[in-house]
Formats: sequence, structure tokens, C-alpha cells
Amino acid sequence: MRPAHDDELARWDALVAANPDGGNSLQTLAWGNFKSRWGWSPRRYVAMIGGREVAVQFLARRIPLIGEIWYAPKGPGITDPSNLPEFIDSIKAAGLPAVFVKIEPEILQSTADIAGLGLVKAPRDLQSKSTIFIDLKPSEEEILASFNQTARRNLRKAEAGGVIIEAVEANPTNLDTMFELMAATEARAHYGLRPKAYFQDYWRSQAEAGQAQLFFARHDGEVLAGLFASFIGRRSWYKDGGSQAHKREYYASYAIQWGVIRWLKSHGAASYDLVGVPNPDQINTGHDRQGLYDFKAKFNPEITEFIGCWDLPLKERQYRLWLKAGERA
Repeated sequence: MRPAHDDELARWDALVAANPDGGNSLQTLAWGNFKSRWGWSPRRYVAMIGGREVAVQFLARRIPLIGEIWYAPKGPGITDPSNLPEFIDSIKAAGLPAVFVKIEPEILQSTADIAGLGLVKAPRDLQSKSTIFIDLKPSEEEILASFNQTARRNLRKAEAGGVIIEAVEANPTNLDTMFELMAATEARAHYGLRPKAYFQDYWRSQAEAGQAQLFFARHDGEVLAGLFASFIGRRSWYKDGGSQAHKREYYASYAIQWGVIRWLKSHGAASYDLVGVPNPDQINTGHDRQGLYDFKAKFNPEITEFIGCWDLPLKERQYRLWLKAGERA
């Protein structure tokens, strides 16, 4: 594994999209540059894995009394667990100035056998370990028919009620509206919310990079719901969403998902990741994300579970200190 050359940095996002996993928006230049304004330093490397080059973006941060921690959000971009030993060897050979390297490749939980690789399960998963995908390759009619009866009925009610879905500019006014919608949802669900400046920074960054789109659902001119979707290559993600507490009878949250799906499909996306549901063994156990699953399952009930976050300790003493005090802080 080596630092990316200048010509590779110039076409970084294309390299990311060519990774075995099809690319991830958290591995893009826009995301790394955004995080550089929030305490992290992007480090972009190219590793030879499975006979092909894989682009990997790490986010580095120096922790007082511990040292540098390196995190590859949703990286490296591999899906075959047999490639992990080669990647781990490449990290060790690269001589990174890190106490540990945190990885979270989209390797299926059901296929993973990572015992004996020196990896330690991280205390918590930073990104969603489990998700739901919607296949956008079939026709619109086939996609709609794959939804459950409740979703199709609610979409018909939204259309009959006059709900309109719009792709809107990520300008200051619209970004303020989007955050207000998210804040209204957080007030009901109590899931926690980062500062407004944080969201608006990355919304602008990804939109300006041509890798995201903001959507509103309106009824009689009033914005009832908002959704921010990101995309790279042929993959796309439901990144953020929010809705008003009133006029629930118009089912704007259903309508906006269908409008986004149609828009993404027309712009070349082959899959739509709904992001963030409980793991399969947490369904119907009172998990705090059960409501998210209940909603998203109406579009597809099948959960895809990945291996989540794992740490590769490179400096054992400092890593033990991190687990004892740094992670908690």
C-alpha cells in the first residue's frame, strides 16, 4: 500500500467508484475534504488487493497522550473476505504512523471468517452495520410492485392528495429548511443530531461535487418532508431525512422515497441503500431503530448485514490506553 500519486488524486472519485464494492460516498474527495474541516486529516492510499488496485481513503486524527488513529469509513472497498489478509499485510508493510487502523469494509457477516487476522472488534460501529437495499435495475413498474401493500396504498394516497416531489438546489434557504425538518423529526424520535453547521457543510460539499441531491415533498406549497441522497458510480444512499409532524395523512415520507428512487434510477443508479436498520437479531426486541426498520421494510424487508467496524492495533500499549480512556472520551 502506498500514498496515491498526483494523477490518481486528480481522478480519485473514479478510482473509488471502480473499487470492488462499487464505491462509497464516504470514500470520496468531497467527504474527505469536508471532514478535514471537522478535525480529521484525509490520507489517500492505493493498495494492491486480489490482483487489482483499490483506492482507500483514511481519516487521521491525533489524540493527546495516545497518538494518531486512522479510520477508513466504509473502507477498504472490498467485498471478498479472502482479500482481508492481503490488505492487513499491506497496512503493516506501509509503516503507517498510526496507533491502530479502523476499517469497516462491506463484507457480508454471513461470509466473514476473520479469526486469526489480528483484528479486534471495535467497541462500537461508526457507520450502519445493517441496511436495506433497493434494486434499481428493474423497471419502475417492477420496483413499485416489489413494495408491500401498505407502501403502495400510501403512495396512491399521497399522489391523490396532491403531494409533489421536487429536486431542489442546495442553497442556504433550502438547507435551513432541511435542517428544520430533521430537527422536527429528532424532537419526536430522540436519536440525537449533530450541529446544523456540520450537516450544511457536507450537504453543500457533496452537492457541489455533483454527488448528492436534495429533495422536498410539498403539499399546497408547504414542505412536509425532505431527503438528502448521495451517489457515486452506480450506487446511491438515503443519507438524511426529516418530516413535519402534521399532515401525516398525506404520506409525504412515502412519496419522497418513491420520487427519489425514480430520480436516482433515471440518473443511472443501480442500487439505493436505505442505510441504518437494526441487525437481524435485534428485530422485534425493542431496539431504538425498530421504527426505522418498520418503515423501510415496507420497501424491502430483507436486511443486509455487514461485519461492521474492526480495529487493527499497530501499537499495543497505546491501543490499550485508547480502549481504556480515548474511545470513551
